[in-house]
Amino acid sequence: MSKQVLKAFNSHKKIILSVFSGILIALSGCGDLVEETDTDACNKAIDERDYETATSACTSRKDKATAWMGKAGYDIVNLIKASSSAPSAHTKPSSLGKDDPSGAIILNILQLSTDVYSDDTERAEKIKNSKEYLDKASEELHKYISDNSSPLSIDELLLNTYALAFAVQLDQTIMYDNGTTVTSIVPSGSYPNLSCNNPVDVSESTEAKTTLKAMDGHIWEKERDYIQCLRMITAIKSLNSGHGDVINELKNWTPGSELPEEISDLDPNPVCAPLSDLIIKLGRLTESITEIGKKLNLTGDNTKVITETQESTNTLLKQIGCEE
Repeated sequence: MSKQVLKAFNSHKKIILSVFSGILIALSGCGDLVEETDTDACNKAIDERDYETATSACTSRKDKATAWMGKAGYDIVNLIKASSSAPSAHTKPSSLGKDDPSGAIILNILQLSTDVYSDDTERAEKIKNSKEYLDKASEELHKYISDNSSPLSIDELLLNTYALAFAVQLDQTIMYDNGTTVTSIVPSGSYPNLSCNNPVDVSESTEAKTTLKAMDGHIWEKERDYIQCLRMITAIKSLNSGHGDVINELKNWTPGSELPEEISDLDPNPVCAPLSDLIIKLGRLTESITEIGKKLNLTGDNTKVITETQESTNTLLKQIGCEE
């Protein structure tokens, strides 16, 4: 990172821990988010990590967004905790396909991982709540992304960008990280008696006991395929005719290919419509990154968590045939 960037960051907060990745440096750059608040009540609440109080006590858009981000789990304390280790992709069992660990990296940062919340139900609820808080943080800021009369500061742009990037990844985790697999996206049976009850057999895999978990941030291809199989059933049942022909066409479908025209023409499309909110957030994330690029040159580790989110989401959309 350039001296100019470090100077801009240090001017707000005297916390630079060079051993951490760019995400910690970026949050350090938003130092006045946690130290320079409009009221004593807001300042006190954020200092004490009482983000519930801060969401109502803080009045400026920047401080309110900071409070929502803190409530979501994004603050210096959690970043320090997360810095000791970072999740990586699982490689076994290979029968589950490729593992995307991007969600696990975010859960680690927000302290929502399986190590912190071992109970599946509790962890799932925490993740859903965190996603809602991240959305609220972005709602405070993104509406000003093109407002020349009240432009976002670099601190606000950074905060907005991370709020969107994290929310996009949590959206995917909530949607696809289900711990249930299927051998193919093509439903088994014949119309109208279709099902996705043909899971990948991992009964002999000792690795699967620890690597195949719901809501752990690791999305296996076969977990994603299970959700897509269910959506295919919905799509097929939405057709007026030609159900068998579409099923036969899907048997030759490969990830990354276009969906059968009969499904693509459905309005709404049961396969892609559930991703509309995710696609909107991805567009906003791109807008926010573009605005940051006009003011700062952040590269390498400083944008890794953001670029990985973009790549992960774009890959997902392409693989399931919903790329725009």
